[in-house]
Amino acid sequence: MVNQKLQTISTYLVGFGILLACFVIILGSYTRLVDAGLGCPDWPGCYGTILPPTTDTAVANANIRFPERPVVLDKTWPEMIHRYLATGLGAVILLVSACSLLNRRHPAQPAKLALSLLVLVILQGMLGMWTVTMKLYPPVVMGHLLGGFTIISILSLLFYRLTQIFPPIRDQKASKLKILGLIGFIVVVLQIALGGWTAANYAAHTCIDLPICQEGWSNALEFGEAFQIFDHNAETFEFAPHLSANAQMTIHATHRIGACIVLAIIGLLGIGLLRCETKRYRLFGIVVLSALTLQIALGIFNVIFHIPVWVAVLHNFGGALLLLVMVALNYSLRKKA
Repeated sequence: MVNQKLQTISTYLVGFGILLACFVIILGSYTRLVDAGLGCPDWPGCYGTILPPTTDTAVANANIRFPERPVVLDKTWPEMIHRYLATGLGAVILLVSACSLLNRRHPAQPAKLALSLLVLVILQGMLGMWTVTMKLYPPVVMGHLLGGFTIISILSLLFYRLTQIFPPIRDQKASKLKILGLIGFIVVVLQIALGGWTAANYAAHTCIDLPICQEGWSNALEFGEAFQIFDHNAETFEFAPHLSANAQMTIHATHRIGACIVLAIIGLLGIGLLRCETKRYRLFGIVVLSALTLQIALGIFNVIFHIPVWVAVLHNFGGALLLLVMVALNYSLRKKA
C-alpha cells in the first residue's frame, strides 16, 4: 500500500539521520584524537555498567575489575557518548528501513537502499565492538571510520531519492565531466582511507614540515611495514607499538601525496564545473572548490599548529563534507534528462 504520510516521515527521518550521523562522525573523531578509543575497555557497557563509573565507590570497583585499564573519566565519557549517539543513529535507520518496507510500492521509495543501510549499520556496530575487543586493531579502526562515512553517504542518497532534489537537467558540458566526477569520488574515498590509516596508526605527528615531510623522508620509506594489514603480534595497538618511526612516517607521507592528487583532480573538476551551462553545475563548482579549499587549509593548519584537537576534528569532518559533495555531484550527473 502506498502511503504519502509514510513517505514524508521517511524523508524527515533520513534528514534527521544525516544530522545525527554528522555528530557521530565528529564525536568519533574527537574520541580517537584524545586517545579515548579504549576509554571503556569493554563493550557495549563501560566497566560493566551502562553509564561510566563516576562515584568513588564505582571507580574503585571498576579499577578492581579492570586493573589493566584504570578509569579516566575524561576518556570514558567521550567514548560512551559516542556509543549512545551511534545507537540512536542505528534506531533511526531501523525506523527508516521499516517505513521503506511498509511503503515499498511508492515509486520514490528506495526500499532496497534503505534495507542495505540497515545491514551496513549492523556491520558498523560489530566494527565498533571489534575496535574495543581487538584493542584498536588498525584495519578495524579504519573500517569503522569508512563504515561511518559510507552510512552518511547512503543516507544522503536516500534523501535525494525521497525528495527528488536533483531533477534531470540538460548540460552538455556537465555530461562530459561524468568520468572525471567518478574519478574524483574514488580518489576522495581513497584519501579518506589513507587518513583513517594514518589516524589508526598514530602517524599524524610524524611529518612536521610541508609539503610532504621533513628532509630525507624519501630515503626512509618503509611501505611493506607501513601497509602490512595482518600478522601483527601485539597485546594492544594503542599508540602503535607494532610500527617503527619510519613506517609511521611512510603512512603520513603517503597521505600527503594523496592530498596533492586530490587537490589536482578535484581542482580540475571544480574548474570544469564553473564553465558549465547551467546554474546548478556552476554552483556545484563553487561548492566543490570551497570544500576542497577548506580541507586543504585545515590540513595545513594541522601541520603549522601541531595538530590541535579541534582543527584535526574539523579536518576529519571536512573529509566527510567533501565526500558528501562528491556523492551529490555524481548522483546529479547520472540523472538522465
